[in-house]
Amino acid sequence: MKKISSLLLMALFFAACQNKDAKTTEADSTDTTKYPYTFKKQQGWEMNKDSKNGVIALSTIKSFENMDTIAMGKLLADSVWFNLDGYKFKGTKAQFLNQIQGEFAKMSSFKIEMEDMASVINKDKTEEWVSLWYKQVTATKDGKIDTIQLYNDFKIKDGKVQGLSEYVQHPMKM
Repeated sequence: MKKISSLLLMALFFAACQNKDAKTTEADSTDTTKYPYTFKKQQGWEMNKDSKNGVIALSTIKSFENMDTIAMGKLLADSVWFNLDGYKFKGTKAQFLNQIQGEFAKMSSFKIEMEDMASVINKDKTEEWVSLWYKQVTATKDGKIDTIQLYNDFKIKDGKVQGLSEYVQHPMKM
């Protein structure tokens, strides 16, 4: 009789655990919020616990700050796209590095003050992005100094920067 009671108790415990897990999964996937728009595709973004993409994005910005196209080249995919403030590029890594080297020739320095970072990945693991928020102080060789707030979205694929969208907040002139 004790064997039957033990088996019955174990079966009930197992069933209770299975039922609890099923309810948790169901509750997580049901969003009853009434949004004013219908989404074409819901990616199911979640925070990326792997820090490698954050390191790649931050290292890319560091190579920019140091005006180091050799270090930057190691972080970029063979084909890249960039949508920056007043500048769009789509082409090979070599073409981009050649163009950016021309811009670096006009500059005397960049100073980056990093503020925050978020790394996300969609649930089916097909897209990975890193967002950076920072302040940049730029000095040109002719003595002009400019300070801007930046927000960058890096698209990372296979451990390389595939693209970058940059959003700039210029300070108000009084």
